Amino acid sequence: MRRGLTFARPMRTPSPACASLVSAFAALVTALSAGCTSAKMATISDGTSQQCIKMPRAGYPTAEKPVRLTQCDPYKNRQWNTARGEISGPGTICVSVDGNATADGTPVLYSACRSAPGQIWTVQPDGHIVGVGGKCLDVKGGAAVSWAPLIISQCSDAPTQKWRVQP
Repeated sequence: MRRGLTFARPMRTPSPACASLVSAFAALVTALSAGCTSAKMATISDGTSQQCIKMPRAGYPTAEKPVRLTQCDPYKNRQWNTARGEISGPGTICVSVDGNATADGTPVLYSACRSAPGQIWTVQPDGHIVGVGGKCLDVKGGAAVSWAPLIISQCSDAPTQKWRVQP
């Protein structure tokens, strides 16, 4: 018996099923890493009052509870991923309008991200954040004060409809 010598096995061609599985796995890894790099974290604040959209309870919001404003600060529970047309936080929680509701005054809620029409938002150059039915993200009662809930309403020049989205 000789020591120190290693014999390589001849390379076999993988079966079509195995090659297909390896290809699918490579595509999944590529898609997942693309999703990870597409995060665009930002603080979303009311343009006039230094109030921010915040994740309550250290980043674990309860689904179907209202989204509210609080005093801006540098903590991570004020950071939102604004990529892919959603405003999402940790644990795949999105800022949403329930169903396809488009009536003025409809509450903006936390809900599980599912790419529903009520979860698609567009940040406009003029500061509006436009969602379902072309309605703007707004502050209920017209005053951006701490704990004010968010709603959607007809877009206007109201200061409570002007937002700053900053990294």
